[in-house]
Amino acid sequence: MNDDVKTRIDKLVASAADISDPLELSRKYKNIVALISQEAVRSNDLQDIEEAKKIAGLVTDDPSKAYLEITRAIAKMNRKDKDSFDEAVKITGKIDNNLDLSVALSQIVTAFGKHGITKKDDVIYSDSLDIIERIPLNTYRAMAYRNISQAMAGIDKVRSLDFLEKSIDILENSKGIKTEYLVKAFCETGSILALLNDERSRGYLKRAIEISSDLVDDFDRSAVLLKIVETELEIGSRLKDQELIQEASVLSKGITKEYYKTLAKNSLEEKM
Repeated sequence: MNDDVKTRIDKLVASAADISDPLELSRKYKNIVALISQEAVRSNDLQDIEEAKKIAGLVTDDPSKAYLEITRAIAKMNRKDKDSFDEAVKITGKIDNNLDLSVALSQIVTAFGKHGITKKDDVIYSDSLDIIERIPLNTYRAMAYRNISQAMAGIDKVRSLDFLEKSIDILENSKGIKTEYLVKAFCETGSILALLNDERSRGYLKRAIEISSDLVDDFDRSAVLLKIVETELEIGSRLKDQELIQEASVLSKGITKEYYKTLAKNSLEEKM
């Protein structure tokens, strides 16, 4: 940790002593944890993670969020080794709810799993796969399998498809997954299937389009339509599929919120 950051953190910790409200004090400590975690990403130093853990231990209101912040930082660090992996997994033991735990574990699996694949680190790769089934929520467990599948697609198509099938199986046998998450999952599934030259790709894009109409909120619907448009453009451009690119153009007209409309327009201009 550089001296400027350390000085700033020391001042923040000292100022916390004047806060009497427990909720406000917890918010203060969470902000400090976030600051130290950002520094850890920059420094790649596990000692900064130790400092963040000390402050997280002072959080009394929803401490899981503080520990999630720390595991997220470890996942973002360039340093990827057995020690940092084990530390990240250990910290998740401090998280007491399924949502934060699912987010933390899925980020660890994705970051370290991809590292294991690209750097041919069999230990990290194997350890990452071992914790996928510990992810409590189906949405995030399926996502973790997709992320590993995508990372493997250009290296071993058979294994990539095997991981993707696991994700598909979870999605097909789960109830109560929000439409927004399903659209994203179907788009990602279609994209990976296209990478694997699997003819089912278009079918998943079609399902994403079909269920997007279930969303009545304009903001939510615009967001998922943008995801579909971007996915179709990405696949269409890679495969030189003008029909898919044209379909994306037509779908973009259903986006009503200006922010998403602008993003879709920019994407279309790049690809067409």
